[in-house]
Formats: sequence, structure tokens, C-alpha cells
Amino acid sequence: MADDFVTSYAAEENLAYATRFHQDLIAAVARTKGRAIEAAMCCGGQGDANHPLVARAQVLVALCSRAYYADPGCGGDWAVFEHRLSLVPVQFRPAVPPARVLVRWQPAAPPSGMPLAPIVSGEVTDSYACKGVYGIIREEGFSSRAYRDALVEIAATVCAGQAGSPPVVSAGELPRLALPFPRGGRGPRSKVPSPRTPQEVPRRPRVFLSYAHEEDGGVHQKRVKALYQRLHSEGIDADMDTAAHERGPQYWTRWMRKHYKEADFVIVIVSPAYKRRAEHEEIQGKGDGVGFEADYILEERRKNRDWYRRILVVSFPEHGEEHVPDFLAGVTLYTLDPETGEGDLESLIDYIKGEAR
Repeated sequence: MADDFVTSYAAEENLAYATRFHQDLIAAVARTKGRAIEAAMCCGGQGDANHPLVARAQVLVALCSRAYYADPGCGGDWAVFEHRLSLVPVQFRPAVPPARVLVRWQPAAPPSGMPLAPIVSGEVTDSYACKGVYGIIREEGFSSRAYRDALVEIAATVCAGQAGSPPVVSAGELPRLALPFPRGGRGPRSKVPSPRTPQEVPRRPRVFLSYAHEEDGGVHQKRVKALYQRLHSEGIDADMDTAAHERGPQYWTRWMRKHYKEADFVIVIVSPAYKRRAEHEEIQGKGDGVGFEADYILEERRKNRDWYRRILVVSFPEHGEEHVPDFLAGVTLYTLDPETGEGDLESLIDYIKGEAR
């Protein structure tokens, strides 16, 4: 039975990242098609061992990068699929074969005469075009919106490509194929590299931002968003209500509880409104979210003697220790400017990364 697709990638690529992407793509394609699918991975450097898989797969997914274009095994995968495409009658042969899906794994100029891996549409265009999937994974993580959006686009391309799948051939029917890359290659390598042990993809520490919406025209909220962005740029998976709102409607009580419990750290950003609401001295019905989050912290204080190692208190320069709720008094206060990076920002990030290891 032919695989729905095969993922062709260079032997020099990060095996853990490529494997996770392949698995996520299987799940995304299966969701789109509404059925279970079959797929295989074709690692470069395997000589002609991949030829039977590529010869019958409906779609070839190529993880394009500089390493890909330098790998004779990947050149062999490409040559086999190109041979199949050549069997399609000229009058039915599209200029851009939909069954050959080029993933921008790492931005790289292809060899002369080879097609460039296209960018995907939508909000992820800049991130995907500049970083590629590998760069998104390294800098933003598998749970990032950029990764999820790119995955959806690529899965849709794979599904569309299946309609234009070229004729299946047997490995025995393949002629001797000239490799399109690397240039000057005489044929696929016959040596199979020794197995590599997959490396675990490091998990990004998760942080929940607890703060109050001040009545200052959005100034405080903007500075909280700046901290959120700083944390993400440092490889920390932070979440806050405005970011969640951008992802769609939420059941906020459930959202708060879930993200509070799942976070490795909770960053409390103190301010006048936060103190009032955390101490339940605000007008009833105003800023109830902070009250809920404060109750979660109080509950944790009762159950965990080391609660202060997880609950981290932050103050911006315009606010001070006087705005720390009474039940958080006495713990370390990180005073920092999220927009300039001045103050204790580096210490906060170092602590989060160090404790999360």
C-alpha cells in the first residue's frame, strides 16, 4: 500500500525536530482528511534504501535546507520522484507539481535550476520565510502559533498534492538516475550511517502572567505585553489573557485555572489595581480575574511550603513595593523595565531557565 506521503530530510538535520515535525504533519493531514493515514520518513545518506518508499508514495515532502541540497541521499529521493513526475503526459503535467511539497525547513538558496521552497500565506509568512520551520521550532517552540499555522498550511498542501500524485513505479523499474544535487554527485551513497539516538527536544519553561488592567489608557497592559514578548524571545513559553484572546473566544475562569496549574512559574506583576483586586478591596464585579488568581496563590501557599519558588513577583519602575499584596510581602521582588531590559530582567530570566532544567 502506498504511503500518503514520505518526508525526505538530510542526515545532518536534527533528528528529534524532524521526527516531531513528521509526526505532527501526520496528525494534521489526518485531521484534514478525516481518516488515519500512512507516512514514512526518508533520511538522507541511506544510498538507494529509500527508493522503494519514494517510488510509491503519493506525495514527497522535502525538508529543504542547505544540508538537504548537499545530501546525495536526498538528491536520490528527489530524482526518483522527478522520474515519476516525468511519466505524467506533458499535456497533463502542471508547471509546479502539487505532489512535491517543498517545506522551507531552513532558508537556503536551492541549486541552479531547482525550485525555491515557497513561503506560506497568512500571519506566519514573515516568521516562516525568515526562519523556516526549524528556526520557528528553535526560537518559538512546537506550541507556538507560528509553528501551528505553518503546519496547517503545509498539511493542506500535502492533501491538495495527493490529487496530483504521479504514477507509482517499482524500485526495479527505475533507470539509473542522475542526481539533481549535490552538483557533481555520481550517484547515491551506498554507505548507511550508523544509527543515531534521537535527542529529546528541550521543553520550553511555561510561565503564566498574572496582572491587572489599569485604567491608564492601556499603558500598563502594553508594558506587560512587552514582558511577554521578551520572555518569548528568550525561549520561555509565556501566556497572558490578551494573547489568549487573540487566539479566539475563551471560557476565562477555566482558562485561568488551567494555565495557572500547568505553568512552571507564575509571574505576578504588581500595580495599584492588582493590590486592590488581589486583596478583594475593589468594587464588586470589577477585575474579578485577579481575585481568582490571588485565591489560587493563597491555596498554593497553604499546600506548598516552597510556593515562593514558583510564584515570582515583578514590579515595573513606576510601581513599587507598596503595591505588593500583603500575602506576597517578603518574597523577592524583581524590579525591571520590560521595554529597555533594565533592572532585574536578566536575573528573572536566568532563574526561570535555571530552575526549569
